[in-house]
Amino acid sequence: MTNTYLLGGKVLVDAGWTGSLPDFFKCAKQESVNIDTIDYLIITHFHPDHMGIAGDLAELGIRTVVFDVQKSFMHWADVLSEKRNRYFKPIKDDETVYVGISESREFLEDEGIAGEVIHTPGHSDDSISVILDSGAAIVGDMPPYPQIEAYGDPVIADSWEKIIRCGSKRAYHAHWPEYDIKYGCLS
Repeated sequence: MTNTYLLGGKVLVDAGWTGSLPDFFKCAKQESVNIDTIDYLIITHFHPDHMGIAGDLAELGIRTVVFDVQKSFMHWADVLSEKRNRYFKPIKDDETVYVGISESREFLEDEGIAGEVIHTPGHSDDSISVILDSGAAIVGDMPPYPQIEAYGDPVIADSWEKIIRCGSKRAYHAHWPEYDIKYGCLS
């Protein structure tokens, strides 16, 4: 139900609902992904459908990355997730990697990924987008670019403007098909 992206075989972006770890393993096997090579998990925002298995992944050695603009939100969904599923494992603060958003390019470069992370509020105040130099933008639950006028929200419009200024050409959402940003066309 939530798209997850793997960058350079080492950095995972978003993790689905609590209890979806078997689905994660199944998908990884289908895509011939070696989970042992994944070092980090970046979460686009701390809603249950994006961070549900972060605790499970941490037990496998995949460290959660939290950017400074997200830190106060990282446990926002814990109570809801615990009520929804008794198997929920919260993110452990002492096992988390904290990165300043202004240091994101250096962090990604250390993993062999050319890009940066930018703060893109709109869906939620803690939303971030992973912007790759290739033109790809992993935008989590940002309202789709073709629909921004319908929202009439200047925060959403400003976030999309930042995404485009970074050279993004193609949007990858958590719950929406990918599309070319310039044309707002779905693939």
